[in-house]
Amino acid sequence: MMTKLSLFFGCLLGMMSPVFADDLLEIYQKALISDPNLQTAKLEFELSEAQQGQAGSALLPQASAIANVSYNSTSVDKIPGTREFDGYRYSVSITQSMFDVSKFSNWLRYQALTDKSQVEYQQAQQILMFDVVDRYLNVLIERDNLVLNKQEIGTTERNLHQIKRQFEKSVVTITDVYEMEAKLDALMAEQIEAETKLDIAKQNLKELTGSSFGLLSELREDAQFLVLQGDVQEIAEQAQQNNLLIHAQNKEIEAADYNVISQKAKHLPVVDLQLQYYNTDTGFQNTQTPAIATKVAAINVTIPLFSGGATYYQGQEASRQLRISKQKKIHLLRAIEKEARDAFLSANASVKRIKAQKKALSTAVKAREAMEKGFKYGMQSIGDVLISQAREYSAKRDLFNVKYIYIKNRIRYEQASGTLSIESLTYINEWLGG
Repeated sequence: MMTKLSLFFGCLLGMMSPVFADDLLEIYQKALISDPNLQTAKLEFELSEAQQGQAGSALLPQASAIANVSYNSTSVDKIPGTREFDGYRYSVSITQSMFDVSKFSNWLRYQALTDKSQVEYQQAQQILMFDVVDRYLNVLIERDNLVLNKQEIGTTERNLHQIKRQFEKSVVTITDVYEMEAKLDALMAEQIEAETKLDIAKQNLKELTGSSFGLLSELREDAQFLVLQGDVQEIAEQAQQNNLLIHAQNKEIEAADYNVISQKAKHLPVVDLQLQYYNTDTGFQNTQTPAIATKVAAINVTIPLFSGGATYYQGQEASRQLRISKQKKIHLLRAIEKEARDAFLSANASVKRIKAQKKALSTAVKAREAMEKGFKYGMQSIGDVLISQAREYSAKRDLFNVKYIYIKNRIRYEQASGTLSIESLTYINEWLGG
């Protein structure tokens, strides 16, 4: 009676417990909030905006005010007595840069660096999308492998039970029993490894979200994997034009170019407009004087002559940095062309492999059925049956994996071509039953 009650309440609690399931978009929304790399990229963009503001402030009017109140006591040698009085000084000064190529170029440099940080923030979002899809699919891959492993264990256990009954009737030899037991032991060992890989894949996905997740949506049987259209050479060229890494590198080159101008401009004169109002009743050596008000409007011209060679070498440094940035762009262009080509061709090859793998699975199923029938009539050995069963499960794994490979290659292609977006995750989510 107690056993039945325990079973009843156990089932009741199971039905009352909520079942949490997260699809691809839900995982991505969690990662958007929690991923530290994305948050760092956002903060670096905001930091660049602050640095741009600092550089721009140097071109705006600089105003300052100084006030001084003093108590003064004056005595003259050989003249008895002292003279005491309260004095004051105050001034207001405004300086406006009129001609300073170095400051202006530096402001343009920071504008380009801010644009670069903004593009890098967008790139970080694409990287996060790619990572979410990649790690999500890795969980599904390892989960499918574990499910197939358990199915194969179940099949082998049933075969072992049947073999033992046949052995008792002297239909098969003890060697057949041992061979089946060895197969089962190997599968049990593989199950431990499969469970470990699944746990690792889940932890990798959890790293992006910072929180646990429930059941993940499975790949739909009716998902249609279409060939990517276009000429591979045109695809590669478009990727070079649209890839966010290239846009970011272009901004880095632009910033480096402005830095060269800024450093070389330090050889040029600097012109400032200065307005000043000065009022005091304290003169030279703090002697008391009548109140004096002075108004000054001046144009200051500063001509740099020699700074120990620092300005020259700063210009040389900026020029080298510009050349380095250009070489980085060449490297990126080649890498992106290769990545776009590889992902495009691999995705389309995966479509053909999916069709071929479906045929291979169908053939493996027929071969296994034929082997089992042959063993039943004594025409095939148990080893032949085990091999045919292993080929069938291997074909199932290969079919699952090639579908996931197609999705990964498609995402690689979209990231390389700069077209990866939330819409990309949406249609993948539809393949996953989301």
